[in-house]
Amino acid sequence: MPHLGVITDEISEDLDTALDLCEELGIAHIELRSVWNTSIVEHDNEAIRRIGEAIWERGMSVCAIASPFLKCHIDGDGAAAGRTHSASATTRADQWNILARSLEIAARLDTPIVRAFSFWRLDDPESVRDEILDVLGQATLRVKSAGLRLGLENEHACNIGSGQEARWYLERISDPTLGLIWDPGNSAALGVVPIPDDYAAVRDRIHHIHLKDALRLGEPAEFTTLGNGIIDYTAQFRMLAEDHYDGVLSLENHFTIDGSSDAATRANATAVRRLAADTGLTIAP
Repeated sequence: MPHLGVITDEISEDLDTALDLCEELGIAHIELRSVWNTSIVEHDNEAIRRIGEAIWERGMSVCAIASPFLKCHIDGDGAAAGRTHSASATTRADQWNILARSLEIAARLDTPIVRAFSFWRLDDPESVRDEILDVLGQATLRVKSAGLRLGLENEHACNIGSGQEARWYLERISDPTLGLIWDPGNSAALGVVPIPDDYAAVRDRIHHIHLKDALRLGEPAEFTTLGNGIIDYTAQFRMLAEDHYDGVLSLENHFTIDGSSDAATRANATAVRRLAADTGLTIAP
């Protein structure tokens, strides 16, 4: 059965503030992306120790390192083309160091999954498929050697933005070390209806899930409480129950309620549990 998690900076950049709300809501699976206004991969070892102790002292665990690996331009330099969540601007030459640091932090925090992207999106993503495939293949081998899993996020600002686009790569990299961080909200932002067909394209290779609901298909990307947007989360949760999904459902709100991130997180946590109860998807305590 799946567990409920959250990306902490969706609540607050202050870790203790975020963990206080997680404790209140019964969320014990913590995804780390930005802490104290610094990307998780840019913290030194002392900061990582403090982060780990703050989480473990509450009986919580780290479910994923939301690394910015491959969130850069495929041709090298250039300004960011999407959200970076406190990550510094990097070049393509920096990416293997970012992955190595992600793996080191994952080991220190006893975390099973590190995230990958697919470079900022080009007008013709298919034109760079072979190049991305080679990089993801190399990354998969490095992550496998570390005894961890690589989660490729379908990100609408990157070259792999939907389940259908991810399927091409998953078919060619059969090693189960590589799987998807499935984000139906990102498919919707790309203009793709995520449920049922886009999910069906990748349902057999999902490591982790981000939950956010889109107000519309396509740009501008805006989000709302699960069940209030255009994504059929009732069908999504039924399919997860059918698939016996046992990973983490990680809240990535990307919206506030009257300016409050806390209120958005509370609303989404309530919505997840309501949808689960309505669809027969049991959420682990």
